[in-house]
Amino acid sequence: MSSDAAVDVVVVGGGIVGCACALALADRGLEVVVLERAGLAAGASGRNAGLLLPHPDPVSDLLYREGVAGYRRLAEEGGAPVGLCPTSLLVVAADDADLAGTERLAEALAGLGHAVEPLDPGMLAKLEPCLAADLAGGCRHDEGFQLDPTAATLAFAAAARRAGAVFRTHDQAHRLLVDGDRVTGVATDGGPLAAGAVVLATGPWTRPLAARAGIDLLVGGARGWLLQTAPLPWSVGHTLMDAGWAASGDAGFPAQAPTVAELAGAPPDLEAWTGFGMQQGPGGHAVVGASLAASLREDSEHPETVRGLAARALRFVPGLAGVPVVATWSGVRPVTPDGHPLVGPAPGLAGLWVAAGHGPIGVLAAPATARMLAEHLVGGRPDPAAAPFDPARFATAVPPRAGTASG
Repeated sequence: MSSDAAVDVVVVGGGIVGCACALALADRGLEVVVLERAGLAAGASGRNAGLLLPHPDPVSDLLYREGVAGYRRLAEEGGAPVGLCPTSLLVVAADDADLAGTERLAEALAGLGHAVEPLDPGMLAKLEPCLAADLAGGCRHDEGFQLDPTAATLAFAAAARRAGAVFRTHDQAHRLLVDGDRVTGVATDGGPLAAGAVVLATGPWTRPLAARAGIDLLVGGARGWLLQTAPLPWSVGHTLMDAGWAASGDAGFPAQAPTVAELAGAPPDLEAWTGFGMQQGPGGHAVVGASLAASLREDSEHPETVRGLAARALRFVPGLAGVPVVATWSGVRPVTPDGHPLVGPAPGLAGLWVAAGHGPIGVLAAPATARMLAEHLVGGRPDPAAAPFDPARFATAVPPRAGTASG
């Protein structure tokens, strides 16, 4: 393909959302090129727990339902295993205040049609003897799933290739090419790439890339840390999560970059963004998390967060104290002020589309995001269910600098 030959769509970003969008667009007959500056799933898509859980927010719960169906279909048709399997979620409360949050969570999920079982401390101890004896209670539901997020990303990419999409890894998109009020392509390591439309599936790096073309898309970055243990000397039959983390939904996550004054002041309160979650892998090891703290860069900052994770985990599972930790890692998740992603056309710049800002639910939301974006881009009419994700709700024009020009 020559650099001056226009393709129908360039998808910038080889995470799970970008690969899912590439498949949905190629399946609809478009010529698609995916640009990824590193390798597929190199960012947050390959650095998370891969959980698909019912959500207390009705809008996000619709993404969960379509996500489960989409991964079942991908597992059946994709030709590559994604590790999809059911999991039961046990939400645990450390004290009476957390127990009230658990009850609100259970009420919200029940209102959306999910079966939730309240649990007293004795029932918790019977279900999971590893839990601390002084917990206040919790709740349980059996509608969760987990998968291997890296495998799912690669499965989307493999299916997109079979549909005709071209993937260019280790090829960075440096800026958007603009002619008047329209995007005409992308400037890459390999030279200019002309396109009829550009989809930004660039996660937390969406805002700086869009800003160079005159659009401010309010997608921030929030780093999440996880740690992995050696095989546990006992079995855990549930995915475990503390009530405060499970009940928070997407609300309250750090969605905006810190100001200059904030950077000049004290470091962020990392403890405020640390919760407890644990799931046991097929090899017997446990993955423990989770955290979200505002982040500005790709390389890992605040490695001391894992100490907070470890302390939080010991509050709920004291037996972890003697278990070795074999690995820690983090990923920067893209977040927005209201916790909902941006999916659709960017206002003020024809041909520019966005699929970013999914926060902790990027894996869960990828199938629905890809369908909504592809149907709108190809058919010209948005799905009414996508209205809460309209990028226009946040986007603003960036004032041009004197003496500069687009293109």
